Amino acid sequence: MIKTYPAIFHEEDDGYWIEFPEFQGAAEGETLEDVMSEASVFLSSMVAYYIDEGLELPTPSDIHSLTVDQGFISMVQADAAPYIKGNKAIRKNVTVPEWISKRADKAGINYSEVLTRALMEKLHLS
Repeated sequence: MIKTYPAIFHEEDDGYWIEFPEFQGAAEGETLEDVMSEASVFLSSMVAYYIDEGLELPTPSDIHSLTVDQGFISMVQADAAPYIKGNKAIRKNVTVPEWISKRADKAGINYSEVLTRALMEKLHLS
């Protein structure tokens, strides 16, 4: 599950620290590469927390409405899937009309992938 949010990167003498307007907390790093990596991990874990707790994910701020004095603003992309509790695949038995099943089988459709994507969209997680 890939999500993208704006982050505010603050430059200081001994490195960088970042904040996400939508989430409490921050991450830091000595180098720009360090803080970019930490930003992705932080965002991934925060999105996973919201999903685990059944909270609605915040709408990302408009990057053009954000400002910073000592630093810069950038979009950060993260994958929350590895951090979500209970992330193992489980078997579900579903029923579909026979004619759809035949066409899907002929087309090589992966039922699990289609159902997962549909559920994520229905639950506003995509």
